[in-house]
Amino acid sequence: MTITAVVQARMGSARLPGKVLMRIGHRPLVLWTVAAAASIPLVDRVVVATTVEAADDPLVDLLVLQGIDYHRGSVRDVLTRTWDALGPVRPDLVVRATADNPFMDPVVVDAQIRAFLDGDLDYVGTAGWPLGIAAEVTRIEALGDAFREAREPAEREHVMPYIYARPSRYRLGSAPPVVPPPAGRFTVDTPEDLAFVRAIAERLGPVETCSLEQLRAIVAREPELVAINAGVRQKGWQEAEES
Repeated sequence: MTITAVVQARMGSARLPGKVLMRIGHRPLVLWTVAAAASIPLVDRVVVATTVEAADDPLVDLLVLQGIDYHRGSVRDVLTRTWDALGPVRPDLVVRATADNPFMDPVVVDAQIRAFLDGDLDYVGTAGWPLGIAAEVTRIEALGDAFREAREPAEREHVMPYIYARPSRYRLGSAPPVVPPPAGRFTVDTPEDLAFVRAIAERLGPVETCSLEQLRAIVAREPELVAINAGVRQKGWQEAEES
């Protein structure tokens, strides 16, 4: 059983251009996500899927400097970019993460993978978790179906909708939290989100990865932090514009 984590990243965000290289505490945003993905116990390989646009050259320069595997592909067809990033030797399972989630919890994603394996599923999503904490897990065969058959622009941009929109064809599941998770929006789409995660990172200090329990403790001590980005609207997957 081989598992690859693909971290989707590009500089051309619609609402916060260049965010993947913006500093969150002691390092750029994208390096938080890559570190979290690399810390998932069952993951064998991490690859960043970025684009062929010149605007992404500084991102690639950072990845090369850090020795991080990457692939460059289509700007809008993120499904093809993800598929190609997996390389000629495909893994059995794929974990999809996005570089706007600095505080993805490796323990949470590990639980998602184990729920996937225990349930003999085709897809496990992020239901029940605050935005930015969990990932998506799918079987390579299901992702291959999506790669070959998805036609809608939003399906190709958001990678997984072709799978989870077909519950009669694929075995779908989740790994919801046992304890109610902390309030908060732990993803970065807007300047308000950036201000929030920077406030969290300041309180975390120079850690390699972050756990849900650490976030819970911070928010419990300072519940007013959640108000920083509480008014941000999360765009649905039907809105074909990669964040």
